[in-house]
Amino acid sequence: MNSNRRILSERLHAHVLTIAMGEGFARLCNLLLVIFLSRMFGVRAAGAYAVAQAVSLYQMNGIDFGLRQAGARLIAKKTGNTRRIVQFVQRRRLFLALTMIVLGYWYGKAGPVPQDTRSMVSLYALGMFGYGLSVDWLAWGMQRFALMTGWRALVSLNTLSITIVCVWNFHAGLLIVPLANGLAYLIAGAWLWVFWARQIVTIDPEKVSNLPLSDLPEWKSTAVLGTALLMYQAFYSIDTIMLGAMTDSVQTGLYSAAYRLLLLVLAIYYFVMQAVYPRLAAIPETGRRIHMLRRPLLLAVAAGVAAAIIMAFARKPLIDLLYGHAFASSTALAGPLLFAIPLDFATSVLLTVLVAWDYPGRVIAATGTAVATNVLLNVILIPRYGALGAAYATPLSYVPFLLTLIWQLHRVSNRHEQSDGSTEAIAPIVIS
Repeated sequence: MNSNRRILSERLHAHVLTIAMGEGFARLCNLLLVIFLSRMFGVRAAGAYAVAQAVSLYQMNGIDFGLRQAGARLIAKKTGNTRRIVQFVQRRRLFLALTMIVLGYWYGKAGPVPQDTRSMVSLYALGMFGYGLSVDWLAWGMQRFALMTGWRALVSLNTLSITIVCVWNFHAGLLIVPLANGLAYLIAGAWLWVFWARQIVTIDPEKVSNLPLSDLPEWKSTAVLGTALLMYQAFYSIDTIMLGAMTDSVQTGLYSAAYRLLLLVLAIYYFVMQAVYPRLAAIPETGRRIHMLRRPLLLAVAAGVAAAIIMAFARKPLIDLLYGHAFASSTALAGPLLFAIPLDFATSVLLTVLVAWDYPGRVIAATGTAVATNVLLNVILIPRYGALGAAYATPLSYVPFLLTLIWQLHRVSNRHEQSDGSTEAIAPIVIS
């Protein structure tokens, strides 16, 4: 038993390292792009880009709409129907991609955004079609994390490179960013398909038809999960959207600079959760117990507190170094956000478990509570305190989110205990 745990832990460490390398490089490129735009075009440009990127995250979740997680879960279960799963998932994602492009473009043209941000939001929305073509979720389900994160790294690198080359060599303006982002998704998607995925799904159709596959999710099933994940995305980015609607691009730009420091830290635990997801999805229903999560939760909170303490001392020099003196006000905004770090680490564990175990209704209950709290706090605080109000609303809204997640997982655990009458100890999940 100890030998098996050691092997699992070693494999997980390798997976986390692989994800950290690819995701870390991608996020570094994204940060460099923000720094470049901030220094070349100023605070307003940073605000416009922040709103456009926030809207694109909603588009990505709308394109996936639960299909990315459902597809990865089916692949992780090794049903043997890879080609059929890919066809099923991608056809729906392409349909949703067209829908999300129309909605995103409309939001930029007629939605509640600052006037100097409209063109950026609308054009950025058009470039998201390439995301709908990607099969990175297939690599995720097969635990081919090098390919999954390599795709993301390539998207970010291409966006950064094209933008810098066009601005420096051809004196392009800020609107080159949406074009660069759209091309980056198309290039990275083509690379992943041509050099890997095409070989994976090229199977004799006669063999495929003989393989039963009864658990392809219906629209209703993926729609519930998709709604839950859209609400989760709303929890993370609704403050930026509301700042853009209720203030101006300057306030949004200052807040986005502070919030990106938070995202740098949160990315660390995101690497772990991405690696753990396929393993959680493979746990049978009889083994799903809340006490499995005690050790991961304690480690998550401890790591979050340590990261928050480090960032408390590093935030001012980091903001000065990365963005320059024009963003000095972002230092004060980063203070309240630090309290969200340990809370986010804990909620990431619990939410990933609920998604992997296929309880989208319970995810909606938790994320709905979080979004409602966050929106209410922002409505109260932003008109009075501006960006600082949004900064305080973020950690405060995590408290009901965390409590609801714990309650939902407790109900799941009790349900399985009552169904099988088992009281024997279940080994905790190893994430360290």
